[in-house]
Amino acid sequence: MRRTSSALLAAGLAVTIAATTGCGSDDGGTSAQPTIDVTKLDVGNLPVEPKVYGKPTNMDMAGMVEAMRIGNAMPLPMEIEPEAKYSPSAMGGAVRIFVDYESAAIKSRMSADAAKLNERAPGFISGFVTTARSNAEPALAYELDNIAMLFNTEQDAAKAAEAFAAEEAATDPDAYFPPVGTGVGHLNDVRAQMSPKWPGMIKSWKPIGRFVIFTYVYDSVMGTLKTADEQKLVTLAQKSINKVAPALQKFTPTPVDKMMDLDVDPDGMLGRAMHTISLDSNQRGIPGAYDRHGGLQLTGDTEDMAKLFEESGVDRVSWQGNFVFRAKDPAGAAKIVDYFGDSSKFLRDAPAPANLPTAKCLEYIGPDKFATKYYCSVAYDRYTTQVAATQLIDVHQRVAAQYTILAKAK
Repeated sequence: MRRTSSALLAAGLAVTIAATTGCGSDDGGTSAQPTIDVTKLDVGNLPVEPKVYGKPTNMDMAGMVEAMRIGNAMPLPMEIEPEAKYSPSAMGGAVRIFVDYESAAIKSRMSADAAKLNERAPGFISGFVTTARSNAEPALAYELDNIAMLFNTEQDAAKAAEAFAAEEAATDPDAYFPPVGTGVGHLNDVRAQMSPKWPGMIKSWKPIGRFVIFTYVYDSVMGTLKTADEQKLVTLAQKSINKVAPALQKFTPTPVDKMMDLDVDPDGMLGRAMHTISLDSNQRGIPGAYDRHGGLQLTGDTEDMAKLFEESGVDRVSWQGNFVFRAKDPAGAAKIVDYFGDSSKFLRDAPAPANLPTAKCLEYIGPDKFATKYYCSVAYDRYTTQVAATQLIDVHQRVAAQYTILAKAK
């Protein structure tokens, strides 16, 4: 059995090839920056050196790098259905890139046995998950998920789509098969299913070139009322396929024999993001670096974030438990700090770390007992970071360490 994506990127991929230590600026922005002495920041025992990543060391790592490229190409949920612009569930949005059928990307959406999928659907390389909700209130929302899964060959993809549908149907004798594949647009060769056991849910699989598009929709209102609006669910699946399929047709997968030549971190964004996924159980997910469009897949509340990215000129986003955003200039980076640092009904101002007065911190005081309590953001040159932690001292040390990494990176 292959190792999970998070283990690969947390352990294997994060091998430091070299560490850069000089200060530098990528941009000629004119916004004044106060002088911060990084030697006076309390960083605890956290790492403060940026990392430089080399090439993948195995095909699973190469597959994850390829999955980041797929994420950049995938339509946002709100580009499929405009109301699907709100953050997904914590579990639904935790895993975005994956290389194994045992990933939560598959297991949380399918009941089929992973071992049988491995046997019947060989040639899987990696996949990317897009997900969002249609309402800020989960009980009133539907979740719209599309997973693009890349295979070695077109034949592997076609075989996999059949296997996914067959193995999933085998887990539920009451499954029935709504008419998603009408032949209009890309709606041919689609396998879809619903079940009276799960009103409000539809799943479909569509092969397109070397990809399988796995669409998953769950409507919470239908689930609560124990009644299914089949036409609504079918329409959402059809809209998904007709939007995702042409995007994947425009995408050029890296040839399998060239994947080990991919650059893991071509512009140093991943190396600028401090790895904290393993420090908090609420920081689930897989590290990655994306362009502006791909970064919107990760941030939640995509409509507001798209406006922020446009106004601040964000062109790259990375995440390793903390976010790092690259804006067009220092003024754009400061705009991102202001956005994340604004207090609200459930977020009140919290003290900034000692010797880092440019940081803005917030404390969550709302009703969600599972929410992370503290957040801090700070900018260095054209880069902004946002960090989170359950304790004030932890968030202070993390934002201080993350600032130091940004200051040391070239």
